[in-house]
Amino acid sequence: MERVFVVRYSEIGLKGKNREFFEKRLIDNIITIVKPAAVNKRYGRIIVRIGRNDPNVLEERLRYVLGIQNYSLGYALPHDLEQVKDVALKLAQNEVANGAKSFKVAAQRGFKEFPINSMELNREIGGYIFENVANLKVDVHNPDFEIGIDVREKEIFVFCGKKALSGGLPVGVSGRAMLLLSGGIDSPVAGWYGMKRGLEIQTLSFLSPPMTTEKSVQKILDLGKVLSRYLPNPLKMWIVPLTDIQMYIKDNAPDEYSLILQRRSMMRIANMIARRNKAKALITGETLGQVASQTLTNMTTIEDASTLMVLRPLVGFDKIETTKKAKELGTFDISIQPYIDSCTAFAPKRPATKSDINEVREIESKLEKLHDLEYEAFKKRELYKITNE
Repeated sequence: MERVFVVRYSEIGLKGKNREFFEKRLIDNIITIVKPAAVNKRYGRIIVRIGRNDPNVLEERLRYVLGIQNYSLGYALPHDLEQVKDVALKLAQNEVANGAKSFKVAAQRGFKEFPINSMELNREIGGYIFENVANLKVDVHNPDFEIGIDVREKEIFVFCGKKALSGGLPVGVSGRAMLLLSGGIDSPVAGWYGMKRGLEIQTLSFLSPPMTTEKSVQKILDLGKVLSRYLPNPLKMWIVPLTDIQMYIKDNAPDEYSLILQRRSMMRIANMIARRNKAKALITGETLGQVASQTLTNMTTIEDASTLMVLRPLVGFDKIETTKKAKELGTFDISIQPYIDSCTAFAPKRPATKSDINEVREIESKLEKLHDLEYEAFKKRELYKITNE
């Protein structure tokens, strides 16, 4: 008898001929992030072997593996019905000790050569539990707990219940993207949703020294530490100083357009860094209509400066939804620390809400030093590598 996690996925099972590629990436991510004794593939299942590891530690790490729909902590047993009944009984007794009063057995016979079919297994094991646990009722529609029996070619898995995780796709199957990570609430959440769709991310943050301090840098790195837990490899975090660009724009462009011009500069610098790191898209935490720079016209004007696709996972979210997710991820308390970022350091008094691309391009064409300053900022980029330990 061996303790295992029975891991299930959902969306991956619909990938047809590419399914094996997705499964392999999920298994690789489990091995790297969870660090179990071993991992085996069964059709539609991934078996995580606990070995001598602490199951609580492995279970905590499992929640950081995107692509898993749900899992069960249970036992791997030989094709021995008596052992299966004994383990199922112990699981039921444990649930009853915690207050459960009704149950059901849900058996699956993936290995069709096993001599007892699923309906017979339900009756045999359910009857055994019913006879040996006092005051426990059978309820096939709404039980307090469910004993799962999964018969496979090499072993039988016995478990109690399922714990839901985030689902989605394994990190890395969709390519690489560059997350524009500010110190706010939204962008870390956007990065997480990008990873949930299979993107490996690197991050890029813009700071404005001396207005932004070392505490602002540490805040960014702390957010990266949280996001890195979902990655199988160290998170590369780029930080770029934007002060010279912001001061030049402030001194040489209309104040109401200064924020849009700053964001366009960020886009161009982000494109340079992303392309050198083989990222195929940018991710932002923008939400439609949330602030002045995030009106439809302004978002269009800002994206015009990028030749890479700009992904906005939160475009339809409201602040309540984003805040709730940030709290779940553990980024919220970091994001609300009172250290300013680049955007707030040089925020205009009355930012334009309905920009015109042609007008902004015309203003930009007169800023003769802008592109040189952008390249200088790009050359001053700093790289930090954050591990998921």
